[in-house]
Amino acid sequence: MKRVRMITGLVGTGLIATMVPLVSHAETKSGAELAPALTASKIYERYTDQQTRASQQDLRIISRDPGGSEQVSRFEMRIQDERDNKGKPKGRIRYRLRIDVSAPFDLRHTKYLIIGNDPGPNEEFIYAPSTRRVRRADLSRTSFLGTDYTFGDFMVQDVHDADHKRLPDEVIDGQPVYVVESILKEGIKADYRKTVAYVEPEHFVPLRTRSWDDYDVEVKEMTAKAASIRSFGDVWVSTESKVRDLQRNTESVLFVEKLNPKPKFNRSTFSPGRLARGK
Repeated sequence: MKRVRMITGLVGTGLIATMVPLVSHAETKSGAELAPALTASKIYERYTDQQTRASQQDLRIISRDPGGSEQVSRFEMRIQDERDNKGKPKGRIRYRLRIDVSAPFDLRHTKYLIIGNDPGPNEEFIYAPSTRRVRRADLSRTSFLGTDYTFGDFMVQDVHDADHKRLPDEVIDGQPVYVVESILKEGIKADYRKTVAYVEPEHFVPLRTRSWDDYDVEVKEMTAKAASIRSFGDVWVSTESKVRDLQRNTESVLFVEKLNPKPKFNRSTFSPGRLARGK
């Protein structure tokens, strides 16, 4: 099984590789051409094939309420895929995800750990510095640091967890894009029942994603500019993307500030007991 993030869309000797601007389609011979025979599942597979199986990222979110007030959140996210090179689980655990918060001030030093199991349910933990204790939590469909992102936006979904359908191609800001509708299969737990992703064809990075809840109400929209797509080693990501909550009329902008696509983690990094002991 291959892995795929339903929304977003994340070595060597240094922390990050050189950021290289996306080659414009005017400079490529086939960059703007869409393959008519490419199925919806293959489009997602092409996206996941160019993703790293582990990463360490420094991220920043600026969130704004309807009145225009801003909050800045900063955090480090570390993820380790526990499956083999063919995408098959080596055990029950599919992935481990850890988030260390440095801002806002009242949440700094808070830490989260998600252990994705197959079959589920996931194991989810939170360390709160005010209590100096690690406790179990249920983070699904929970706002992330009060922003318009949820914890589910950072969790890993398998491409086989949904039925995918290719819709007619469209154009976003002059960029031709593949359009793929994904509907979760029965029994699969996730924040959104349906998503529609608009994927640029050169590096298979989504430029727009629309999300619906269990009642078929459109609740979120993510947008990214093609000009913000950069490479970290051989990994291509959008370094700036915006999520709008369509029900609350609020928005949050996510910035990828650093990304190490081939980190070397200690096994204890993803241990619940480690959360209370710093890095």
